[in-house]
Amino acid sequence: MNFAEGRSLTSSTAEPIVFFMKTWMALWAVVLTVAGAGSQTVSACGDKFLLVGRGVRFQRAYAAIHPASILIVLPPKSVKEAAVRDSRLQTALKMAGHRVEVATPANLTDVLGRAKYDIILAERADAFAITDGGPGGPMKPSVVGVLEDPSAVELAAARQRLQGVLKTPQPLSEILKLLDEVMKTRVDSARRQAASGA
Repeated sequence: MNFAEGRSLTSSTAEPIVFFMKTWMALWAVVLTVAGAGSQTVSACGDKFLLVGRGVRFQRAYAAIHPASILIVLPPKSVKEAAVRDSRLQTALKMAGHRVEVATPANLTDVLGRAKYDIILAERADAFAITDGGPGGPMKPSVVGVLEDPSAVELAAARQRLQGVLKTPQPLSEILKLLDEVMKTRVDSARRQAASGA
């Protein structure tokens, strides 16, 4: 074999191996990119507030624009499924910067007498009862009703009677956004009242 003829010391079989390795690495890069993009949100069926327990990383990323004092009214134990009983909801609200307390319809009057709340979050029947006979005054709490799979008629009726309506299932971001909108309305109303009274 004459090396002067321009031949390599290595065999020519290395070129197919290099090509194969480059192709394999490119294929893995594509697979990992597609898998990473497709794994953003996986929803479970049957949850009342879907995505509430999305993880600490997401919850810490959201801070309430208008932190609120929220009272969650838990329905009686005879109501088997109630979205407001989800402890992940309370945790998420606290992590967003809201102050959260819990009451039952039986002790609601006592709890409302001891402290002021910006928002009362309750299931449909309790929300309507609170609106009809709840505390009065210029800055009474805003009542947000939680409706599980409401029809269009039920939703429209609830929006007329309540200051906010949460349809379940609902992603955490939408829950927090609605509560911020309710608080913004309260802040704007307080500013208007202060300006007209001054």
